[in-house]
Amino acid sequence: MKSPFLFAACALAPFMAASHMAFAGPATPSFDLSGFELRETKAFSIAVEPAISLGEKQNLAQGAAPYRLVPGGIVLSSEARKPTAYHARQPRTELSESRPWRVQDASASLDTTIHIDRFPKRGSVILAELGPDNDTAPVMRILVDGDRIVLRGQITEATANGVTLGTLDSTHSAHIVLQTHPDGLVGTEINGTQSQFHLAPKALAIPVMFRTGAHVVDDIGTTPDQVVVTLTGLSARHGVASSRLRS
Repeated sequence: MKSPFLFAACALAPFMAASHMAFAGPATPSFDLSGFELRETKAFSIAVEPAISLGEKQNLAQGAAPYRLVPGGIVLSSEARKPTAYHARQPRTELSESRPWRVQDASASLDTTIHIDRFPKRGSVILAELGPDNDTAPVMRILVDGDRIVLRGQITEATANGVTLGTLDSTHSAHIVLQTHPDGLVGTEINGTQSQFHLAPKALAIPVMFRTGAHVVDDIGTTPDQVVVTLTGLSARHGVASSRLRS
């Protein structure tokens, strides 16, 4: 009798291979800001900049900006403390796709390499998300829990504590490939470890975007703190969508 884990691995392999063929790219990590925008969320405001214009404005920021371009990547920083004001947003600085899309319309893939330069004293660092363009709960969230990398969200196989996808390496880096299929099948590859899951049917029609950056959640606390990350790989690819969301 075949092990269920062997069956899952065998089922995942052709899906990941097919997705890589559909979204073929360079063998080395690609840092491609096209289709992304920088979003700096503060307690009562959100500032949005097209990612392709960041290089022009960096020299004018004089060190005050929450980002810093580096060769082959970008450094992002954000406050990592819980707002005390009612209805205030949780601060975060992230690169987000600029156009929404729906899982049910076409296959999609996010490939990112993220290094955590500074951990907050409390809370969980978010590595990548797939969610709507508002403060509602994301469809999927990949975060750090100790040295584990965990998936939470509208996943049929997930428990309340999420599902472990892999581990953060000794340099505090993670290479993340997140792929979705119109029928709700999700494939992940985290530092070489592959997994597959299924999105809840209700999630397939929600307009969503890929996001990654400096973002902390859970038991953060209210004392001043900061999270800093460096992205050295970033790309998002989509199949031909039948929806008008990306038009």
